[in-house]
Amino acid sequence: MNEKIEKIIYETIEKNMNRLCFIKKQLYESPEIGGEEKLSSALLIEELKKEGFVTETDFHGIRYCFRAEFDSKKEGPVVGLTAEYDALPGIGHGCGHNMIAAASLGAAFALKAAAAETGGRIVVIGTPGEENVCSKVQLADEGAFDELDVVMAVHPSPENLSSGNTLAIDAWQIDFFGKSSHSGLSPEEGVNALDAAVHFYSLIGFEKQYLKGTNIYGVFVYGGEKCSVIPDRASVKYLVRSKDMKGMQSIREMFERCAEAASKATGATYKIWQNEPANKNMISNRTLADVFDRYYENLGGGYMPKEDSVASTDMGDASHVIPAIHPWIGFGDSTLQLHSKKFAEMTMSPQADILVRNGAAALAMTGAEVLIDHKLLEEIKKEFKETH
Repeated sequence: MNEKIEKIIYETIEKNMNRLCFIKKQLYESPEIGGEEKLSSALLIEELKKEGFVTETDFHGIRYCFRAEFDSKKEGPVVGLTAEYDALPGIGHGCGHNMIAAASLGAAFALKAAAAETGGRIVVIGTPGEENVCSKVQLADEGAFDELDVVMAVHPSPENLSSGNTLAIDAWQIDFFGKSSHSGLSPEEGVNALDAAVHFYSLIGFEKQYLKGTNIYGVFVYGGEKCSVIPDRASVKYLVRSKDMKGMQSIREMFERCAEAASKATGATYKIWQNEPANKNMISNRTLADVFDRYYENLGGGYMPKEDSVASTDMGDASHVIPAIHPWIGFGDSTLQLHSKKFAEMTMSPQADILVRNGAAALAMTGAEVLIDHKLLEEIKKEFKETH
């Protein structure tokens, strides 16, 4: 790395640390759940405008989604950073999205400061509702990431983990429809939708044991209200995880087979539909991840183990259309739990400030490498083609 660029990046991060901690604190103290991030998005947009980024609000028609760009006016690649800023109901920033936003903006500020040396463009995309809206799914489907050469973000975690693959996740509800009748006077006139749902639930239990690398769990949503009435409607819903989309397709086909069998056995009909947003599996770009890991470790962030994660994220959808990384930067405490009040509290600790600083610096250094090292970018894109 060019020593001048490295110096600019590190000095910019240090100069902006109070500002980044302020951003993190403001998001922590005014937590907003996905789809309601009015104050959070406004704060980030304002800070990016101060740095000369040109911003667009309600990007792709998604409320509180934004795009911010700094153009060096010199030819070069386009480095993308995503910022998350939604909180969890009743918990606040128990997933550390306030830290994600701060680190991404810190990296953006540093890359902007170095842009005269690196050339290219820096684009920050604010992606609301990672926990519920999953805005990166729509953005990926509609080509919002296509202008980028790479896209990156860091995620706080109990322990360090290099950007690896994550699981695909989908959510399906299966509604069964029958015919109601009096269960005592004319049961033969009814078609019991609950029987179909129970039969389906049992079939899934038998079948799922043969699918490796999957996680399939369901609950009954509705099965009737009065014992004297044969239910004409019953519903079960499932959360399904698989290591890749091919596996997810196999599970969906199995669900269709089981639903059809349960319907034929009982005389009911059925409908399977997606009742919550889904995420594709993350396909991390190993070439890009190795660059980040090297910088993060050299900054004293600790070793980044190369293991896949059992988590799911809508960054997975972005990784299917553009080279992407999503490293996990840890507090070094395996007892911590994401999505907890304790984790939210940890985002305001002095240790969290260090994670933001190191995460922002490693992101910026990785982005700078992409901007100035054309051979590296060729290797990143070559890997992307080979893994997709």
